[in-house]
Amino acid sequence: MLILSKLDFKISSNSHVWFPLLAIILRLIPATADFSYLIVAVYALFGRRQIIEALLLSWLFTILNSLLIPYVEYASFTRYIIILACFISIFFRFNFKKIDKVTVVTFLLGIFFFIHSIFFSKVPEVSILKGLNWTVVIMTLLLTWKDMDTLEHKYTEKQITRILLIIVLFSTLILPFSDIGFAISTRFFQGVLNHPQAFGMTAAALIAIFIGQLFDQNRHKLFLAIMIILCISLTIISGSRTAGVALLFAVIISSLIFTTSIIKKIKSLSHISRDKSFFLLGFFILIILSFNNVYDVMSGYMTKTNEVSVGSIVNAYKISRGVLYIPMIDNILESPLKGIGFGLASDLTNIDIKYFKGIPVSAPIEKGVLPIAVLEEVGVFGFIFFMIWILILIKLAIANSFGTLIVLLTILLFNLGEAGLFSANGYGMLYLIVITLIITRPKLIKKTN
Repeated sequence: MLILSKLDFKISSNSHVWFPLLAIILRLIPATADFSYLIVAVYALFGRRQIIEALLLSWLFTILNSLLIPYVEYASFTRYIIILACFISIFFRFNFKKIDKVTVVTFLLGIFFFIHSIFFSKVPEVSILKGLNWTVVIMTLLLTWKDMDTLEHKYTEKQITRILLIIVLFSTLILPFSDIGFAISTRFFQGVLNHPQAFGMTAAALIAIFIGQLFDQNRHKLFLAIMIILCISLTIISGSRTAGVALLFAVIISSLIFTTSIIKKIKSLSHISRDKSFFLLGFFILIILSFNNVYDVMSGYMTKTNEVSVGSIVNAYKISRGVLYIPMIDNILESPLKGIGFGLASDLTNIDIKYFKGIPVSAPIEKGVLPIAVLEEVGVFGFIFFMIWILILIKLAIANSFGTLIVLLTILLFNLGEAGLFSANGYGMLYLIVITLIITRPKLIKKTN
């Protein structure tokens, strides 16, 4: 196994560094767009880092701005080929004798979804598909991260951050081109992604990662401070209140949780107060806040919908998400114990199921409040199981670091506006990649004489 590990890392470092670039180029060409997914699937077979990058590329290929990439006819099917290749790749590498609690609980949660889908779902084939897909994806991610050594784990984490940063930086380049960057809305910026909400949450996730690094490491703090300011600006321009509010509350909640431990580390706080990057970040924020129109911009960002003032954040939330959670509450009251089925739309008459050779491969839904959605879909017992799983994730994040908790809570709070945690074939893939990254610890390599 040690020989295989060394071989994997050698391959990832030298022989196949051009695979992702080749896949991206093929994705941009109409004649080869479908084939690019197969290239990514092959890439996943070469090692653990490649598995993570393959799943991230699968997410990116799906979420890119439609004005920048050609339409892919078989994307709903080829994404499963990537997922299957990733699962096979880690299945033959992982030592299943070492399974921790979070992996076991996650697997049991997936089994619960599968069994519930068979007996209680109103559209079993869709629920089974989504339940199996989510379980395979998150188990693949957990096993892959846990099978990495420290060096590979850190390198892959940097790769993910680089890719997200490239997305943000490339997006800034198309700010002058309103027909691309503001394709869906003339008011809200979507950058190189397919929706302003998606771009805003990507920028906010990157902010959370950078804030975590700002507190958890001693290098590159000036760069991190500048990138945080840039990403905050882009999040506001995107108009994604889900992203902004989630990040804000994640920082506040994390600070409250860590208050006791921070007070005990007065020396570290003194060091932070003298750090130039923290001073620069605070200075720029004060300068920005001093402008007269900043209050109006922030007020509009937080409380306006289509130029109509709604008075408060709470009212804005009710207006934007009420159309989603009210039907869910009706379904809960009708069937609180059984639920309607995992991954199903609240209104089954509007469900759009796509088939490939008679097999359902896609049934996209939109739900804004994840806890309510879980209660609606899998009932009271499924909701309790889900909350236990969430508490385990939070406990692991707290045990890791302050920065880790900020990132986790940001991702989880996204789901109060965009319930994508169980949408492994959509934007939720990024949720799962980041969550499994921050709650896992790399394996230690025993030194030999």
